Amino acid sequence: MESKQYSKRIRYLRRLILTTVAAACLIPTCICVILAIRYDRLSTKYEQSEADLAWYREKYGSEMEILSSEEEVNTDDSSFTGATTAEGMDVDYATIDVSGAQNPENIEGTRYVYLTFDDGPSTYTDDILDILAEYDVKASFFVCGKPDAKYTDLYKRIVSEGHTLGMHSYSHKYSEIYSSLESFKADLDKLRIFLYETTGVWAKFYRFPGGSSNTVTQVPVEELVDYLDSSEVTFFDWNVSAGDDYNGATKDTIYANIVNNVPKFKHCVVLMHDAADKKSTVDALPEIIEAIQGMDDTVIVPITDDTLPVQHINNN
Repeated sequence: MESKQYSKRIRYLRRLILTTVAAACLIPTCICVILAIRYDRLSTKYEQSEADLAWYREKYGSEMEILSSEEEVNTDDSSFTGATTAEGMDVDYATIDVSGAQNPENIEGTRYVYLTFDDGPSTYTDDILDILAEYDVKASFFVCGKPDAKYTDLYKRIVSEGHTLGMHSYSHKYSEIYSSLESFKADLDKLRIFLYETTGVWAKFYRFPGGSSNTVTQVPVEELVDYLDSSEVTFFDWNVSAGDDYNGATKDTIYANIVNNVPKFKHCVVLMHDAADKKSTVDALPEIIEAIQGMDDTVIVPITDDTLPVQHINNN
């Protein structure tokens, strides 16, 4: 009897030892597999970020420096006052004629806020779309032409989730786009066809790189606007800017630039950027949406055919 109990105890201890050894081998293996998967995902995202940033610097870097150091914005008389930052240049909005940017006392009723994102798609497009989905908010994306396959699903996701797909030039190279009317036409048509082939959407909204008030163009802006009109394309500038295109922009400054200026207008077209070096914009977005949704009689909507354009240049 004692011999049987001893044998059972031995077998139990043996199973316990084997189980312990197996667990000691299996658990680290599982941990290694999980870490390897996470590392691979992070590595892929890092490589995408590096590629996005390289693209962004190649397309924007040198020309943005030229704009900020050498160019000045038009100084036509206007009573418009708004945000004090703009895409790629310092803009004194008090000197710019902005069609459709009425002050609250001039319009009764609901305030409409249009969140717009330039320069995408990028590494952060999915994050931006996730946040918009979480808050059930539709926005407008003024995108560039990025034929790399990794961006294809991002263009499609923008459309499939009900956001507005707008155009922001194919190349975003100021020296090429604005060198002649023919170059502008070629760039616009290339992007429009690219987006149609990628998403099935025939885009009809446009944002000039640098805004319609830029002084880089070698062609009178009125001629460019005439071509947009003939192509049934409406251009949109902005009257509220996140200021996220400036070095030193933080989550807090981006939040303040938007939330402090939205109450000034009944039709607020908000400029933000969707780019690999604009993580602060993504970080600030949830609180920006919450603050705007908390404002009285205010809604966030995408740009549509019925949207009153905010335009720095009035071509009428």
